[in-house]
Amino acid sequence: MTSQSKLKAISFLGFNPRGYSKTNYRSLAGELKTTRFFQEALIEFYPIDTLYVLLTPTAEFKIPEELSQSNWKMLEDSLAGRVDLQAIREIPENHNENDIWVIFDKITEHIEEGDRILFDITHGFRSLPVLALIAVSYLRVVRNVEIEGIVYGAFQPGKNEAPVVDLLPIVGLLEWTAATDQFIKTGNGKDLASLLRKVIPSNQELRDQPETRPIRIHLTKAAEAIESVSLALGITRPIETMEASCDLESRLRDAMPTLEKRAKPFTLLVDRIIEEQGQFALNDPKSRDVLATNLLLQLKMIDWYLAHDQIVQAVTLAREWIISVLVLRFDKPMFQLHGGRNDVELALNNATEIRKKEPRPVKNCSLDEDFEKLPGIDELTKTWSKMTELRNDIAHVGMNPGPSPATKLRERAQKLYLELKAIANNFLPPITSPEANDSELEDS
Repeated sequence: MTSQSKLKAISFLGFNPRGYSKTNYRSLAGELKTTRFFQEALIEFYPIDTLYVLLTPTAEFKIPEELSQSNWKMLEDSLAGRVDLQAIREIPENHNENDIWVIFDKITEHIEEGDRILFDITHGFRSLPVLALIAVSYLRVVRNVEIEGIVYGAFQPGKNEAPVVDLLPIVGLLEWTAATDQFIKTGNGKDLASLLRKVIPSNQELRDQPETRPIRIHLTKAAEAIESVSLALGITRPIETMEASCDLESRLRDAMPTLEKRAKPFTLLVDRIIEEQGQFALNDPKSRDVLATNLLLQLKMIDWYLAHDQIVQAVTLAREWIISVLVLRFDKPMFQLHGGRNDVELALNNATEIRKKEPRPVKNCSLDEDFEKLPGIDELTKTWSKMTELRNDIAHVGMNPGPSPATKLRERAQKLYLELKAIANNFLPPITSPEANDSELEDS
């Protein structure tokens, strides 16, 4: 798509038994055009190359009272030689489900990849304006079209003028809603951050209006916060997720005055984003004082991954989470391999191996004796064995002999989550940190 692509307009023509009244239409730029049909004003207000008009048989052929021509014939005559006028005929009079699909297909078959499109719904009838909005959303995604506007000549009986209104911001609201829904449901905030970046003042605007610099700073930070949470969740970085979730709320709150001016639809969605993606927030998550809270939040994160069918992330985190719980139990350095995580993992592997029917030789560890004193050690090692098998099965991406199907992997992961909750009950101390939402953690 280039800026040189031609502009196509999709318009609707209805029928009024008494005929349409002449109206003074005023454009967004203040231009005035007096006409019976808004399409005539449309081609003067916008540089339209091709104008498509949707016609029912009634609009095409029926003649209004005290007139000698149909609406279509009058419009055709008035636009002759002024624009490439194309009729889209046989639009159904009734709008049942099948008719709606017919209309939708008739609109979309005239639109090509990368087109610039202007929708005019002024003389639209019944559900066509709503259908136009749906078509716009569809075409932006599937055909990669650029929507120039959804315009409406707001005729008001008794008024001297009918202002032209652009309803494109409504589609913008749909975009913001869809992007927010994606972020909330999948953790992918790429589209949402992209929408925020689109409303950041341009370099030209910054040069002409230096006072907009704080706007740029706030919007950039808000977009970065969303991207940080999204990326950290996507590649299973629980510590980064907690830190980024803390930043998310503060940056969005700081940006609210700017969002009110630049991204009004987004302001209505901020609370929902903070509620959902802020649930993992924890200040200074590596601090020893909040490690138990950290691990309960990680358990909650595993549950979130499972609920959103992100099984690879869930299992990856769950496997490491078991080690982390035992590192905390034995008061070892949480973020240190030698003398910390490696020792705990070796002792856990040893305890699991010696319980097999035909155990292999193990490499002794200083924690072996202490492991045997753990409550529920037999269940713990069974869970660890199943977790290891599941993680390995997933990691081999189906290239191993006899791989489990994806549905079975999900089922196994969901069952193992229940065992993780039992481990949390056995080994994690009660939460006393005010930085966590205790009621939410208890629900995990």
